Amino acid sequence: MTLSHIEHVVREFFYGTRRSLKSHLAPVIIMSVALFILGLFFVGTANMQEVIRLAHAKVGLTAYLAGGTTSEERSRLRETIQSMPGVLAVDYVSNDEALQRFQRQLGGRSYLLEGVQGNPLPAALEVEVYDDFKTADRMSALAAAIGGGNGVDSVIYGEDWIGQLERWIYFFVAVDLFLGLVLGLSTLLVVGNTMKLALESRKDTIQVLRLVGATRFQIRLPYLFEGAILGLLASGLAWLCLYQTWQFAVARLAGVLFLGTSGVLLFFLLGGALGATGSMISLHKYLKVSRA
Repeated sequence: MTLSHIEHVVREFFYGTRRSLKSHLAPVIIMSVALFILGLFFVGTANMQEVIRLAHAKVGLTAYLAGGTTSEERSRLRETIQSMPGVLAVDYVSNDEALQRFQRQLGGRSYLLEGVQGNPLPAALEVEVYDDFKTADRMSALAAAIGGGNGVDSVIYGEDWIGQLERWIYFFVAVDLFLGLVLGLSTLLVVGNTMKLALESRKDTIQVLRLVGATRFQIRLPYLFEGAILGLLASGLAWLCLYQTWQFAVARLAGVLFLGTSGVLLFFLLGGALGATGSMISLHKYLKVSRA
């Protein structure tokens, strides 16, 4: 690409942008609405992933010790469990500590324990497992192995809700992929049609460039830049709307996540890429029609 070609691309880009500044307002607004909806999906996905992560982090196993278990037996049992595949850590919880936890959980209703004689809660070993072992099958096998040890009275790990959690995760991933694909294609179609409207007012310029022998690359490049900049402007407007929506939500529901720095950068890059892609698609179709 020669210097004169570069000068032509830059001149045509700025001239076209300045000449059709008002006509770009509608495309930017339409693109920003599409990107806002896509951004809501990204924010919703991030929050749902955080909910699943927190629920997944609570998956664990508790082995209640039989009464009369000595400290030596408890130490051997703890070492045995620690050496089992998938076990990350094993913590001992005495019956006194278990009672204190229960009282904290009751909060203002701790008076309900005033009539209880002694401490009815058993000591326990809390078993933390690696994330890839937090499945119904692996947790069931691990519980069976621990339950067969000497000094173990019973083992619980929430087998009912772990199976439900797995099913919800699979359902969420499937729905998330489907919605992401639909919204992504819809956004691309909206951006493509929007850029087609923006290029409609430039058809005479495109035709003149074709008549004077400009290459397809020379015709496309200014509009590629233009589409990318329009996409970035639309991303900025969509991000402002997303941020205000997040501020509204977080004031009423604590803990709502928003796009991080990397997420915001990717969102702007996505907007620029969609604008450039929509411009190329629309121009390609228009050039095919013009050539025909």
